[in-house]
Amino acid sequence: MKPKQFVLLSRLVPIGALGLLGLAFGCNSGSPARNSAEAPAKVAASVAFPESDNPGINLECAAEHIQKAPARFHWSFKKVVTPDTNADWEADVTQDAIAGTLVDSSSTRSIHGSRLDKTSWNTAVMILTTPLPASTFALVNNSSATTRAGTEVANGVNATKYAIDTSQETSADASLIRTVLGPGGFVKGAAWVTRDGCPVKFAIDVEQHNNNGTVDKEHYELNVTRRQ
Repeated sequence: MKPKQFVLLSRLVPIGALGLLGLAFGCNSGSPARNSAEAPAKVAASVAFPESDNPGINLECAAEHIQKAPARFHWSFKKVVTPDTNADWEADVTQDAIAGTLVDSSSTRSIHGSRLDKTSWNTAVMILTTPLPASTFALVNNSSATTRAGTEVANGVNATKYAIDTSQETSADASLIRTVLGPGGFVKGAAWVTRDGCPVKFAIDVEQHNNNGTVDKEHYELNVTRRQ
């Protein structure tokens, strides 16, 4: 979403939730992604869903999963923003190292982090997590747009599936979508999470209809796959 809409949205998210990466990782490094408004914020999820089989979507957990790396896994995140951003972050993450690449329309860049080198570790974590669409999830999480859709196996994990569709929102929630994304704007997709709400997979499409008649389209995909 555009920065001006994110300013509005930030008023709806707890103040302590914003700026997660800068506080948690002690870094101010910028993201290679176009839209700095997508820097991960703490997305409140578990408050509205106390049941373990209905945990909500806790995007902060995805960042913590890289930072703490409980087991070896592969991280794959794709971001497409029409017309000028098409980027792919791929990395193998262990308790001691992060190794991967960031590929976009301009170049291929290596991602390296060592637990023994705090600077390299924090930089690698920042590169992987900063482009996550925190503002998008903050907009729809715990709203009528997000509904539990049973359980499925996603990337080898028994997961709770959430369907996301702002066209299904109540009138009160829909007014916020119109304010942020414009008339006709929407968020649609699905997310699969563990019992504590940690995403193992999601695929999200966003359309923002601007006052000047243009339409911004965004697509995000995340896959977290455990390795042996």
